[in-house]
Amino acid sequence: MITGCFVAGGAKEMAGIHDENTGSTSVGGSSLAGGILTVVSIAVLANFISGYNARLAVVGMPNIARDLNADVWGLVWIIQGFMLGSTFVQLVVGRLADIYGRVRLFNIGLLVFTLSAFASGMSSGPYILAFSRFAQGVGGAFLMSLSVTILTDNAPRGTLGRWLGLTQVAWRAGGIIGLTLSGLIIDALGWRWIFLSQVPIGFLALYWSAGRLRESYRPSEKQRVDLMGFALFTSSITTLLVSLTLTGYGYGQASTILLATSIALLAFFVAWELRASSPALDLGLFRVWQFTGGIIAQLLYAIGFGATLTLISIYLQVAEGFSASATGLLLVPFELSFLVLGVAGGWLSDILGFAPVTVAGLSLASIGAFIMTGIPSISKLLAGEVVFGVGAGLFVSPNTSSIMTSVPPHRRGVASSLRALSFNIGFMLSLNLAMLTLTHHVPREIATRLVMLGEAASTQQLSVEVQQLTEALRSSFKLQSLIMALAIPFCVTRMKKQLASSEALATNNKKLDSRNH
Repeated sequence: MITGCFVAGGAKEMAGIHDENTGSTSVGGSSLAGGILTVVSIAVLANFISGYNARLAVVGMPNIARDLNADVWGLVWIIQGFMLGSTFVQLVVGRLADIYGRVRLFNIGLLVFTLSAFASGMSSGPYILAFSRFAQGVGGAFLMSLSVTILTDNAPRGTLGRWLGLTQVAWRAGGIIGLTLSGLIIDALGWRWIFLSQVPIGFLALYWSAGRLRESYRPSEKQRVDLMGFALFTSSITTLLVSLTLTGYGYGQASTILLATSIALLAFFVAWELRASSPALDLGLFRVWQFTGGIIAQLLYAIGFGATLTLISIYLQVAEGFSASATGLLLVPFELSFLVLGVAGGWLSDILGFAPVTVAGLSLASIGAFIMTGIPSISKLLAGEVVFGVGAGLFVSPNTSSIMTSVPPHRRGVASSLRALSFNIGFMLSLNLAMLTLTHHVPREIATRLVMLGEAASTQQLSVEVQQLTEALRSSFKLQSLIMALAIPFCVTRMKKQLASSEALATNNKKLDSRNH
């Protein structure tokens, strides 16, 4: 078993909370307000820089494509390089966090993230940039996974949803600043500075974290990492993504072979994990439906969400002729609505429970994606952004809270990694499905030419191609709307479980009250 968790620097005593189900002791940050506020501040800073990073390259694709001579699938790998790097180490991050503790890994992640941002800004080719983004994703995996683990370990009971909502605000604030600044940075200094600008922020976050967090996590279980499981899983995911890319290039037979290989590797992975003494993926967690349903719902949400801003950015710059800076501003309504409802979603889940809030969020997000099929109407596109952002904001924090509180304290590191893993996989699948839809309507060479031209495409004699692009984006938004709706049943079924748990808790409280009296 594992005892201890994160504490903020300067907090000498924190209340130990014994878990009767696991026999472990976790440390509650509620005994010292300054302790939890310090932890929250570091988690907020980590989420801010992650959101800033995620949105910087959204409006810079045409510039990057022209400068590095990258086609549309090359751009996909540049975009998903970060997510792939994060996915590669997610299972290991969770296991290492549960074995060695959090602080050291969190700070290492910050350092890798920052140095890789510098390497991205200095890249001389599309594959070098994709690899640099991959390395940055490795650091980002430590940041995002462990920041949630910090909050879960330290948040007072009944307050986790609102603290997670606050981190969502920080992420969205970083995203808004990234969107608004990136266009200005690109227009004034060039696309390289959207990565180089992350470097001082990263070192600031590292300085604050290294100076304020102290490790008190003392594991007692045997220190092992399931390297075979890690290798099988990452090989399966990488093979799947390469298979989808080859489909986009027209290599159908090779794509089919790789797809079959990916499925076989995944099957071997499951078989290995069931036999491993110290598995990378604790399949036992999936026996808890609150956990499993939350993971599936988040996976489908990520598939419906992942490519949205990329597709909107392509449309605004290629079909409508907006500049990078104007495109960034036109994406802000989504981020603002997500920011506001991200806070509301966390608070509402603490009051009403996660299930009704997540159902409402997914329903609105699905409606918002469908509204965006109304392009070329800019007003419908912006309205869809707002509704989509409201729905996404309502969904994310309550669903995350339901996943993290469904597992015992000594498995929160793995649970947080699985949560991030499901999002990363869904995000990458979303990008690939969107590009497959795009190249189904528009030949790859023409699509590449349109993206490279960017805002100049709308001023040239390319009306037929632009119309084909618009139709392809409509199809993508319809698909995203459908996939988002498919996640709703996995929240509805957990609503029944949540009501049953609440009734059982109320009954137990009445019994305790009667005994006391």
